[in-house]
Amino acid sequence: MKNRIRTAGRGLLLLLTASLTGCLVAAAAGAGGAIVLSGHTAEAIVDRSVADMASVAEQVMRDDGVDITETRSQESGAKRIFEGEKGNLDVTVTIQRTDDGTKLGVEAQRNAASWDDDYARALLAKIIK
Repeated sequence: MKNRIRTAGRGLLLLLTASLTGCLVAAAAGAGGAIVLSGHTAEAIVDRSVADMASVAEQVMRDDGVDITETRSQESGAKRIFEGEKGNLDVTVTIQRTDDGTKLGVEAQRNAASWDDDYARALLAKIIK
């Protein structure tokens, strides 16, 4: 009986520790925008304007060797889209104003069935840095 109580106690302690760690990570990431992967799109929300983030994104893409092939502005400038190529990747950066802040999305696609999620996250990290 004592062993069951100890095992249950350890499990609870582990659960509480994991929960606390997750909260600390989320809080630390909040200021700069936590990067999440939604499908094959790396996403973050930041507290900066669409215009500011569009300028930063364009410069980071160029610095990272992405050849920008198309830029679009939609919704009276509340949404900006940059498309480009880097090697065998088609890279798309979308920046849009939301109620929570400015949402950025980065997708890096090799072909119809293959993406480079690691590159998308890395490029987004440079943009929101």
